[in-house]
Amino acid sequence: MESTRTCGTLTFPAEVDLSNGEAILRQAERLLDSGTPALILDLTRCTFCDSNGLNVITRSQMRATELGVPMWVVLPPRGIVRRVSDVAGLQRRVAIAPDVETAREALASTAPH
Repeated sequence: MESTRTCGTLTFPAEVDLSNGEAILRQAERLLDSGTPALILDLTRCTFCDSNGLNVITRSQMRATELGVPMWVVLPPRGIVRRVSDVAGLQRRVAIAPDVETAREALASTAPH
């Protein structure tokens, strides 16, 4: 978990499942509730993500929306995590970027000046 003046970034572990999904969600909620102006969920290193991981993303998005905080999800363009996300229709519910830098640039371009 990393927090800067402009954004909080939560890096998901290699595997997200029933054993750690709630703990990851609590980390995301802590970042959001701390007043972070934007949130990035980074799944770059995540090689396995079941419905618990999708639940973390969806619930984080709901909380971010409640707080008026923009959120981006970083998904690699290939791999099982991307396929699961695509099948679940995640791209219709959250903003997706191929890497953290792209997500940060997108957030910076939408930030009030």
